[in-house]
Amino acid sequence: MSVRFWLANGLVLGGMTWMLTFAGMEVRASQVLPPKTVAGATSLDQLETRAALTPASVSTVAALAGAYLDRDQPGLATAVIEKSPRQVRERPEVAHLYARALFHRGRAREALAVARDAGEACGDTASCPTWLLAKTARQVAFFEQVVAAGIDDPQDDPTATRAAYERSTHEVRLVAMR
Repeated sequence: MSVRFWLANGLVLGGMTWMLTFAGMEVRASQVLPPKTVAGATSLDQLETRAALTPASVSTVAALAGAYLDRDQPGLATAVIEKSPRQVRERPEVAHLYARALFHRGRAREALAVARDAGEACGDTASCPTWLLAKTARQVAFFEQVVAAGIDDPQDDPTATRAAYERSTHEVRLVAMR
């Protein structure tokens, strides 16, 4: 066998090894999303205790509601947010989670109204982090498509919900910056 044959095989095997080694690498969510826990609280029990002791803390309410949503318990997330003081519920971070919880409970029209309010509260980048602006804009676009399609509960018609999601991803929003 020639040297070229062995060299070609070595390059192919090396390339395959490189692809298998680095194919699983991904950007960590902590680089683009807010932290899911409050400092000092590592478990759901600790988050619940903190929320009971400090119901006016935006970060605690948001962390607990987010934890419930991650565990597919939108009813508990809704209850936590609804029991918090009005100034906490009106914060864009909490309103975004509230809209998500309402949507998963089959209340798409209410979710759209809350998401729009969160987007308006985030009127400029100085009052909201960039991740929240982007997520709220995407959430509003999706909920608008869901409501336009006449879907109240996403679990009733997953195919139509998926189609609404795909339509919402085709929208292009441009932002002028100086």
